[in-house]
Amino acid sequence: MGDISSMAGVDALAQELQSRVDSLSVLVNNAGYLGNEYRISDDGLEMHFAVNVLSPWRLTHALLPVLRAADGARVLHVTGGDRPGPVDVDNLQAEKGFKGLMTYTHSKSILESMSMALAEELKSEGITVNVVFPGRASTAMTRSLTAKGLPGPMKIMMPFFRLFFREDGGKSAAKASMSTVWGVTADELDGVTGRYFDTHTNQQPLHPTAYEPETQRRIMELMTSAV
Repeated sequence: MGDISSMAGVDALAQELQSRVDSLSVLVNNAGYLGNEYRISDDGLEMHFAVNVLSPWRLTHALLPVLRAADGARVLHVTGGDRPGPVDVDNLQAEKGFKGLMTYTHSKSILESMSMALAEELKSEGITVNVVFPGRASTAMTRSLTAKGLPGPMKIMMPFFRLFFREDGGKSAAKASMSTVWGVTADELDGVTGRYFDTHTNQQPLHPTAYEPETQRRIMELMTSAV
C-alpha cells in the first residue's frame, strides 16, 4: 500500500487501483495512524486527522469512477478507540493540545461524523457508506503505543496496555476483523447506508454530535480547504 499520509500518496494509490480494475464493489478504509507525539503531514495537517479522516474521504472520492461502475458498491470505514465519543469542532487537529491516544480516539469520532455526511452525499449514486468497530486487538499499531502517547494520569496504565496488546500471533486481530468481514459480505446490508455497527455487528447510535449538520460542515470545510 502507498503512503496515505499525504494527498499525493492517496491519489497515487487510487490511480494504481483504477489501472487494475474497471469496477470496485467494496472499498474498506481500514488504514489508521496512532502517534506518540505531535506530527504534521507533508500537506501541513495534523497526522491523525490526515490519515484517519482526510485520507479515507479523499480515496473514496478518487475511486468514485470505479465505485459507480459497480452495482450497489459499499464503502466501509473502520473506526477505533472505544464507544463513539463527541466531536469537538474546535479541536479537529489537536488545537487544544496533543494527547496521544485521546487524539487518536477523537480522530475516529471525526471519521464517524464524516462518514455520515459522505453516506448522505453518495446515497443518490447507490453507493453505501457505513462504519464498523472491530474491537480491541494486538496489531503493529496498538503495540507502537508508548507512555509518551498517554495523557497525564493515564501513563500509570502503560503496563496494562503492554499486557493487553502483547503479541498474540494475530489471534485478536483475526477476531476483530469479523465485523469488517460481515460489513463486506452481509446481504442484509444491501442498500443500507449511514449506519454504525459495533464489534458484534449490532447497529448502535453514534454520539449525537456525529449527526449534527454544523459539525459535519466544519469537518468538510477543513477537508476541502486542504485538498
